[in-house]
Amino acid sequence: MSSTLKQLQEFDFNNIEWERMGVWPTPIKVVFCLFIVVVILAGGFFGVVKPSQAELQRLQAEETRLMRDYEAKAFQVANLDAYRNQLVEMRQAFESVLRQLPNDTEIPDLLVDINETALSSGLQVGQLSIGTPTQRELFVEQPLRLEATGGYHEIGTFVSGISALPRIVTLHDYTLQPINAAGDSRLRLAIDVRTYQYREAGGATR
Repeated sequence: MSSTLKQLQEFDFNNIEWERMGVWPTPIKVVFCLFIVVVILAGGFFGVVKPSQAELQRLQAEETRLMRDYEAKAFQVANLDAYRNQLVEMRQAFESVLRQLPNDTEIPDLLVDINETALSSGLQVGQLSIGTPTQRELFVEQPLRLEATGGYHEIGTFVSGISALPRIVTLHDYTLQPINAAGDSRLRLAIDVRTYQYREAGGATR
């Protein structure tokens, strides 16, 4: 051991004679070989292993993403029939709603229905008129104005009758005022009645 240290100490590393490597002391040869091995290993790690690890991590992340996509698509395929059935149900529901929206030619018929509902409820209709339609994003709002007289019971019956109409009709902004005639307990009703028309592509109404 002491002789090895002595040979290392006596070796002049500043004046290495590369052409005489064969006569270098054995410890120097060992150290040199170890140095070469370390350089090769370091070069292999940084030049081959490390880039391969980065590529492996990238491929593993890509595999995870592809697996998630596959699972999502497999779930969609497995539930395709259910989605189709839901689509059919949604279309049927949409068509059912559309059938409840009057078109331009049905507005007069709707006025007749509202008037008959009021009369059958016991109200005396004073005015039933068509207002100016309002354009909305997906539909046209058609206001109607009703003025009638009757008692609380008749008014309640009228509201129930409106809700039973086959068309979509809503009631808004009503006022009730007593007639103030001697012995007359009736009320004067003024109410906005609104119906709606579906707007097709291009802004046309059905």
